[in-house]
Amino acid sequence: MPRRKKAFSGNVSDVDLRLMRVFKTVIECGGLSAAQTELGVGRSTISRQISDLEIRLGLRLCYRGRKGFSLTQPGRKALGHIEQMLKSAEDFSSNIASISNRTVGKIDIGMIDYTVSDEKNPLISAIRKYQQMAPGVTIDLMSGSPNEVERGVIDGTLHIGIIPDYQRHPSLDYHKLYDEPVGLFCGGDHPLATSVQQGIELGEQDVCKHKLVFRGYFESNRLRKRKQKFPVGSTVYQTEAVLALVRSGIYLGFFPLHCQDLMRGEYYELMPEVFRYSTPICAVWRADRRDSHILQEFLELLRKVRF
Repeated sequence: MPRRKKAFSGNVSDVDLRLMRVFKTVIECGGLSAAQTELGVGRSTISRQISDLEIRLGLRLCYRGRKGFSLTQPGRKALGHIEQMLKSAEDFSSNIASISNRTVGKIDIGMIDYTVSDEKNPLISAIRKYQQMAPGVTIDLMSGSPNEVERGVIDGTLHIGIIPDYQRHPSLDYHKLYDEPVGLFCGGDHPLATSVQQGIELGEQDVCKHKLVFRGYFESNRLRKRKQKFPVGSTVYQTEAVLALVRSGIYLGFFPLHCQDLMRGEYYELMPEVFRYSTPICAVWRADRRDSHILQEFLELLRKVRF
């Protein structure tokens, strides 16, 4: 009869970290079957590794079987702590490596969609230069809503966030990167497009009677006041969704000026003298990560990039 593994006592071993990484990968892939390719092992091996982790932690982390894969309530809570543990382990390895002048590790960066396509955004140039300086550092990128990116930085799953400067969290440090001009647009099939094409002068009331695409997350007070003048047409979380709905010719929508050149189809800016505004875009990171060598090195490079 196989010997039962010793329950978790508070000491984390290399084996524990390996099992945690397996569990995290299964969650990211959405189940054991989908994680087989990513982990390079069979479903039965993955299931056994998760069982080992459950025994070590003394928790039932997930349900797995013919009915599919799902997290238990304790598993959902444990996942957040596991992600923090793995992130701390990565930071520890990077900081120790920096003492011996070996720059290795990983930087996880989150950004709102369509930010990276703005030529004023220094992120891509900073990544290129940093990879030349520190080829042993892996840089991962993800995109999401401003709220999702900010939460990722706060809970430690992201090292850096690139977000609009709508509101400031006391646990984060901020550095302004550039200003992003935003305009109000209609698509080529919208009734207002004909007025723009024919040079007909529009009044604010003429524009504000048409339905607008709203965002499903917190925005600046200034922008919310502008949008209150419009009837709600749709609510979305991504800039790409705004572009698609405006292109349909049904709704108006606010989006960054540089986006209109990236999409096929006709877009017309409406009354820029009234509706155009500028949003500061910032790099944000947790204040308690100031001792992270590779993070501070990358941030220093991000601050210095100029166009």
